[in-house]
Amino acid sequence: MSLPASKQRENTVFWWMGWITLTILTFFLAAWFWTGVIASRYGTMDRPGAPALWVAAVFGSWMLLLVPLIVVMYNKVDRAYEDVRLAREAAASEKARKGFTIRSILVEEPDRLLPKAAAKNLKSVPETIRQGYQSKGHLVTAVLKDGRRVDNVFVLDREQVLGVYDRTTLDFRIADIVELIPADLDRLPAFRPEKWLRLDGKGTSP
Repeated sequence: MSLPASKQRENTVFWWMGWITLTILTFFLAAWFWTGVIASRYGTMDRPGAPALWVAAVFGSWMLLLVPLIVVMYNKVDRAYEDVRLAREAAASEKARKGFTIRSILVEEPDRLLPKAAAKNLKSVPETIRQGYQSKGHLVTAVLKDGRRVDNVFVLDREQVLGVYDRTTLDFRIADIVELIPADLDRLPAFRPEKWLRLDGKGTSP
């Protein structure tokens, strides 16, 4: 269970304060240790070379002590960036889900299947949607037995009607389709997701 954003920020601030405090403490620890060692074995800082020896010893050991702290810091920062990335992706996904609402009604699959004669129209027609989807589909105008034309019908896998645009109900029988005319891709309307009517029941009710 993830912590609230405010709690995460508070924990991050405390962690950084602790890391900075440990960094400072390790320096004073190294300085205290080597000051005593050099004073007892080499002499006071008045002796030639003593200051240089003290600087080399203190900063050298301090750098060694900082290695695990730097590793921990790197892992913490990497995890923080990953958490931010995941949070952004989740927020973007939620926004897209809420903004991409398609109306839906349930038409049983046998009633969505195209007549074989009409489906033959699409055999040599390139798919309108080819990449980024597991299924391939065509955007077509459907011509009915009574002469009516239904624009912007989406046909899935050259065999069934999955959706129609700008309709709240399915006011024709798919079995009455006698011809499918590929849509002119250069003259398509500015589609709005909420105006699609999906026929497999996967979506929100109109």
